[in-house]
Amino acid sequence: MGTALNVLFTGSGGFRTLAPMQGRRTETEQWFIRRGLPHFIEPYGAGPDVWSRAAPVLLVAYVAGGLHALDLAGWTLARNLAAAAAIVAILFATWVLTNRLRHRPALSRPRELGAPELAAFLIGPTLPALVFEQWGDALQAVVEGAVVLLLIYVVTSYGLIPLMGWAAAQTWSRVASVGRMLTRALPLLLLFTTFLFINPEVWQVAGTLEGPIYVITLGLFFVLGSAFVLSRIPSTIRAVNVFDDWAEVGELVRGTPAEGLPLPTSGDPMDHPLSIRQRVNIGLVSLFSQAILITFVGVVLALFFTLFGLLAIPVETTASWTQLTDVHVLLHWDVGGRTLVLTEPLLRVAGFLGVFTGMYFTVVLSTDATFRDEFAEDAGPQIRQALAVRLASRHAARSE
Repeated sequence: MGTALNVLFTGSGGFRTLAPMQGRRTETEQWFIRRGLPHFIEPYGAGPDVWSRAAPVLLVAYVAGGLHALDLAGWTLARNLAAAAAIVAILFATWVLTNRLRHRPALSRPRELGAPELAAFLIGPTLPALVFEQWGDALQAVVEGAVVLLLIYVVTSYGLIPLMGWAAAQTWSRVASVGRMLTRALPLLLLFTTFLFINPEVWQVAGTLEGPIYVITLGLFFVLGSAFVLSRIPSTIRAVNVFDDWAEVGELVRGTPAEGLPLPTSGDPMDHPLSIRQRVNIGLVSLFSQAILITFVGVVLALFFTLFGLLAIPVETTASWTQLTDVHVLLHWDVGGRTLVLTEPLLRVAGFLGVFTGMYFTVVLSTDATFRDEFAEDAGPQIRQALAVRLASRHAARSE
């Protein structure tokens, strides 16, 4: 019975023994995925069912894109309801047409989403807007659909969800070193940003930003910080991706699913260069490893400035600094004869300085030798071990 379970029937009429390393290979692949390094699996693809598994998200985004054609402010309720019915009918017709083109029953639910379905996902939501001659809404629907597809692919292909979990666990496991870094960095950051917080020019700029412009402005700081971290990835890879011999690789894979895999006794382990996607994967691991700490610093300082502004900045000062004739007060309390106010400009300035501080802290982590070395001592060995597991599993796969 045991022997029978260890064979598979082949199409040529014979039997072949199951690869003894199949279970080990699966464990190693899961090990990579849990650490946000799915591209270390060779060969690797995001999988043909990525879009099928994301069908509920795509459906919501599909309908939401079509509803851009509504004009809630300019149309009456009856006209909006009629337009919504027309939009649903157009989207439904697009779905039926796609099924017929794919030789499926008209009302069947697609089990596999391929290029025709993705094209319909991008084009379908634009049709209602085009019918109502709303060209801007049609363009917005296309752009939003493309962004949704890109996000689904990146999140799935690079395992960003398990990567965030791994990064959070790593940050918690090195809470002592994180505390030391924060103890040294926060006083200087707090001193520097406090002077910005009580600067009227900052309130005139950040306190008056609204809507998408405010979000885009904050996003610029995030992009600049991320670009700075990623620009240092090549040097990081050169520092950790160096193995003198296969014996060193064998030492590093201890405690991993690759432990015990047969390794060469001679040869250069560095004959297996990293692909571009694997380098990007390492870059994302490095980025996320720092992102939780940086986000924590930014959120803490944003909350501090919100509290500081609530206690120390009256609404008259806010109006004077922002030069706004009408300051929107969200909440107010009377405490000890003084009115404490929480205003929209205060939240905008606090958020602006929190994100700015995060970018500044990113630069400090990357350029200051003390912070960089201490952070590398924690994150570097994790990446180096993953590189060693990649080499061991790659050699084992070629030896089968």
